[in-house]
Amino acid sequence: MEYEALDALTRETGIELSPAECRRNVVCRGVRLNPLVGATFQVGETVLLGLRLSEPCARLEQLTRPGLIRGLIHRGGLRAEILQGGLIRVGDAVHPASATPPDLLQTERRSSR
Repeated sequence: MEYEALDALTRETGIELSPAECRRNVVCRGVRLNPLVGATFQVGETVLLGLRLSEPCARLEQLTRPGLIRGLIHRGGLRAEILQGGLIRVGDAVHPASATPPDLLQTERRSSR
């Protein structure tokens, strides 16, 4: 999820949601996540494939505040598959994957059919 989405949620709806409350594994700043759907990217040592947008759900709204779903629609983060595990540390950059292992190419080809 993007910190910027949390900031916009507060600005537009008055709902303040902490990174822990959004129930996402990673919250980043300065990276647009929606364009990463279908892309291979790297965070720290981990290589991921962006699968789809992670839209907010009714359960998250129940755990937090009414109006949350409307405030986070199309900016609730990204669902991704881990293609190559590794460490992710606070401050690691999100960038296009630098090297594409052969088995990753096969995975991408299968998912694009």
